[in-house]
Amino acid sequence: MCLTTVSAHPILFGVVAAATAGFGAFGLATGAGLTVPYVIVVVGVAGGLVRLDRRVGFSPVVAVGFAAWGVAHLAGGLIGISGDRVLYNAVLAPHVRYDNVVHFFGFGVAGVACWETLRTFVSFTSEPSARAAGLTVWLFGMGVGAVNEVVEFFVSQIVEDSNVGGYQNTGRDLVANLLGAAAGALLVSRRRRAPDVRS
Repeated sequence: MCLTTVSAHPILFGVVAAATAGFGAFGLATGAGLTVPYVIVVVGVAGGLVRLDRRVGFSPVVAVGFAAWGVAHLAGGLIGISGDRVLYNAVLAPHVRYDNVVHFFGFGVAGVACWETLRTFVSFTSEPSARAAGLTVWLFGMGVGAVNEVVEFFVSQIVEDSNVGGYQNTGRDLVANLLGAAAGALLVSRRRRAPDVRS
């Protein structure tokens, strides 16, 4: 893990570390069956993002977004609400679950992060327009979200009581990914239209 990146975001690192340890302990104490996989995934992804941040230098929006996404993911999978259901299954409004909100937010952040990474590793012959940047963010966000759904499918086939859900869950997730990625695209497009901003 890159100490330079950690020192640049000490509060975020502390929040994620404390949340991971806290939810891990909570999950073990309450007997949540997926505690270890959830903690391993969050730690592994966080480690990869910290290393990538050393090269990319993610914007504050992406850094804070990833931290919030990690905490929301841990809460969604490890906090029980009734029977064998977890917070991810909680209905917040008609046709809207906690899971959908996390997908909307998370894959919007992922789309913006992919754009910032692309800007670092690819040299453009001319500056992409705000519209082109927004479209790229949108497609990246939906693409990463689709990969997540493939992973969830395999998890549902391998892990009993994974709480992943069925066809309706997948459909809602894809719609949430699409809308969240669109929000990320709008953010980047507006940011590129701002004077003296190259991002």
